Amino acid sequence: MARILIGWELGAGDGHSTRQLKLAQLLTERGHEPLFAPQQIGPFAVHGPTWQAPVWPRLLGPLSRRYALPPATMGDMLAYLGLDDRQAMAAMIMAWDRVVADARPDVVVAEYAPSLQMVVRGRVPCVAWGTGFSLPPADMPEFPSLSGEAAVVPETALLAGLNDALADAGRRPLAALPEVFAADRSIAATFTELDPYCQWRREPVSAPAVPESIPLAASDGAEVFVYFNTPARRPEALLQALVQSKLTLRIHDPLIDERAAAVLESKGIAVEREPVAFTQIAARSRLVVSHGGLGFASSALLAGLPQVVIPFDQEKRLTAEALVELGLCRQVDVQGLEAGALVAVLRSAWDDDEFHARAREAAPVFRERMEPSAEEAAADVVEEFI
Repeated sequence: MARILIGWELGAGDGHSTRQLKLAQLLTERGHEPLFAPQQIGPFAVHGPTWQAPVWPRLLGPLSRRYALPPATMGDMLAYLGLDDRQAMAAMIMAWDRVVADARPDVVVAEYAPSLQMVVRGRVPCVAWGTGFSLPPADMPEFPSLSGEAAVVPETALLAGLNDALADAGRRPLAALPEVFAADRSIAATFTELDPYCQWRREPVSAPAVPESIPLAASDGAEVFVYFNTPARRPEALLQALVQSKLTLRIHDPLIDERAAAVLESKGIAVEREPVAFTQIAARSRLVVSHGGLGFASSALLAGLPQVVIPFDQEKRLTAEALVELGLCRQVDVQGLEAGALVAVLRSAWDDDEFHARAREAAPVFRERMEPSAEEAAADVVEEFI
């Protein structure tokens, strides 16, 4: 039996905890002991020994705003979270040192956990696991722009400060900033078509992590399923457009308040308080609307459902743009969202038979790439190091 430490630092949403717990269950079934060091400990403690992962300083609300421009690169994103703070990064590394010393793992699985990866580099075998967005190739000379704009924070300055922090913590320096994601093996769980780093990635990707086996959508779906799960504020025009569309709608949004839910229900919109299995979504829906989370978007691809995506951040925008390029999505900008414009998009997407046919015809291309599952692929690689 081997001790496997699963660490998670960055990113939000239920997808992180869901896929980590599925991996842990699989490792347990194979006779190993999973240990957890997550960003959000709530779902984990009942499943095995759990440590609170060191928290990036600007994940804490009062410290979160420092830069005026939106990030253009992964380097910018890490800087905005605190990579530009030499003292904080040295403390993060030393805090992870204590967690790893207590856990005594045989192998580490790092899920969007670059500071953990720097801590165990050359000391404990490390499998980096994540989405295409959260796991940039570590052998790039620098992070490319994801927005078309120049980096806000120069990488040379970031690298110099980080190397000073690594020296403070007794670690060797990095030659380039993307090396923060270096690992003994890296597994990006995504379809290549949705991987923002596909032109730089050398290691093969695995199937994306989806919550269940996804069936093909029924040919007589009569609903629009709407799913949002992001901490970002929903613009008032979004709810207005749902009501004004006059389509048969079903919505699940864990952050919807009861006042808004009551308004929607009074207009005949079904509001689901609990998560809805994708088997039910596929059976009832003709169209899905979401914020563009990779798991949900991948599930819709597998089901052959056309999508409308309203991305609230850069990661989801990249997913939406990739889906649009495939001809399987309509994208709506959340900035300056107008109810009338969104209604027009929803009605057009609902009525476009060619749009629906393309989604259905594309599904087999994605379905044939779902074995092994994301969790099985990660577990197989972990066992190579045991």
